[in-house]
Amino acid sequence: MKNETTSMTTSAPTPVKYYLGDLAYVMHDVWDEVCDLVPFDNSEHEFELEDGRKFILFSTAYGDGQYNDFLGKPYSVDSGTIGAIKVDDIRDLEGFNSTIKHGNGHVHEFPAEINGDDCYYDDGMIGIYQVEIDTDEDYEEEEVEYDKEDDEEGDY
Repeated sequence: MKNETTSMTTSAPTPVKYYLGDLAYVMHDVWDEVCDLVPFDNSEHEFELEDGRKFILFSTAYGDGQYNDFLGKPYSVDSGTIGAIKVDDIRDLEGFNSTIKHGNGHVHEFPAEINGDDCYYDDGMIGIYQVEIDTDEDYEEEEVEYDKEDDEEGDY
């Protein structure tokens, strides 16, 4: 009798690189299509272009500006949005290279493809897989003590 052994190999998921930032910088060629798909009220955040490419997109709490992730990496925003798309799905390589060179967006490697369940929006906090970007930071104003005597003397 012949002894047969079957070996099962399980492979770890292949890491996937994503660009996170203002997608207008890297999807300029299809931005009109993006705008037609997105409701810009954060009621949805997972979208698919006519050509099958998928992306995640959220509106920021205060529109354009610069927002930081939990590690302090800056994300410049000119479209009022922050999103994610696989680096392999970016066709505007000139825009991508310029954006990365200037630090306006960042490439993150995730253990697998992300989907809508891996993302959230909560009171200005955008979460894309393990990256969180606060677009509604509450800055505490410095309290200034009012000294009535100084005011009476004309010193301010």
